[in-house]
Amino acid sequence: MLRPGGFPEYNPAEQLVFDQVKVIIEQLYEQHGYTHIQTPAVEANSVLLSKNGEDAGKQIFGLYGLAQGAEDSKDYSLHFDLTVPFARYVLDRENELTFPFKRFQVQPVRRGERSQRGRFKELWQADVDVIWQEGEKSAIGKNLYYDAEMMIVIAKTLHQIIEKFISGKKFTLHINNRYLLAGVMEQFSEEKRPLIYSLLDKYYKISHEQFIKEIEELLGTESKKILDFVACKLDDLTSYKLENENFKRGVKELEEVFGYIKALNPDNTYKLVFDPYIIRGLDYYTGTVYESFFDDDMALGSISSGGRYENLTGYINPKKSQYSGVGGSIGLSRIVFLILEKSKPELLTKTEYLFVNFKETINETAGLMNKFLAKGKICEIYPSPDKLGKQFGYADKKGIPLVIILGEGEKNEGSYKIKDMIAGTETTHKI
Repeated sequence: MLRPGGFPEYNPAEQLVFDQVKVIIEQLYEQHGYTHIQTPAVEANSVLLSKNGEDAGKQIFGLYGLAQGAEDSKDYSLHFDLTVPFARYVLDRENELTFPFKRFQVQPVRRGERSQRGRFKELWQADVDVIWQEGEKSAIGKNLYYDAEMMIVIAKTLHQIIEKFISGKKFTLHINNRYLLAGVMEQFSEEKRPLIYSLLDKYYKISHEQFIKEIEELLGTESKKILDFVACKLDDLTSYKLENENFKRGVKELEEVFGYIKALNPDNTYKLVFDPYIIRGLDYYTGTVYESFFDDDMALGSISSGGRYENLTGYINPKKSQYSGVGGSIGLSRIVFLILEKSKPELLTKTEYLFVNFKETINETAGLMNKFLAKGKICEIYPSPDKLGKQFGYADKKGIPLVIILGEGEKNEGSYKIKDMIAGTETTHKI
């Protein structure tokens, strides 16, 4: 195989599945008032490395100019996510945008990661964000409605995709708060905090027993503080007996967010739960954080994730206006991977009508096809006047449901026939 590993490529039937999933996402995002944008595949290294430079530098694919005179290409790299390009986009175009600015963006990203099940070097993400300008007069940032709306939009979109392609598959959106976590961590030394975060983050990759074992080895008698916390339901948090400001703020924000979720999801169509193990590794998240998983396939990894961020743009250019927001991302490539893993797609084409090619009536056939095209039908004409059986075989193999026949006999009668390839019936129609 000549294709590089870790860079997915689909056959025509698989591509149709991918395209249909992408359309569902875009339609749901647009329905909720989000505007489509697109940014270049390439960003300046100074932008991509402006936050978490060392860690980000391990992920990005740099440019290498093969042509003479392409020395400046070393200053640019392929973006590894869509959030950093979005932050740059907002700073460049702040005078052209109306805030709060609601945007969605569906594009591929590239990361220098080891390829494994559901994880690729090139992957499509479907990001959705709302961003606003910070300031004394801005009340938007103090209101957590958008946190809830974002998660409901994500959940609704995942629900529609699953209903269409893998009906019966269950997923849950797991929610936490970074202030809450920061408050819990104040009980421990600064040296141990990153180790505790790391253990929480890998909880769903190991057994519960292994998690307890590693926490006890790390914290000894202090392990009870973490084990009591992760055992909490949302309603239990107020009895956790922590009085620091971060923890209290986290509890208050979670209660507000879940209040909005209840209003937006009154029938509990979508399952959203508090989960103390969710931390989200990216440093720009500051409040609400969440991840979605298939209930019976946690090993696949999250299929969506996101959260709230304060001053997203400050690390790119601290001298310009500060913008904060909340966003989310659906892992389009990972979801399509699972769909294709579960079943082989049957539909090979979107073509609705195949027009049979008769040498004697090719001009009349082309004219008839133009009438169908004008009505918005998806059509193609067989490329050569082969035997009828071969042309029918082509339609059958591609899954084209209807075949139009306009031979000399039909021409003389001023009609054409439509053969239904599924039912095996023929009907006659006037031209």
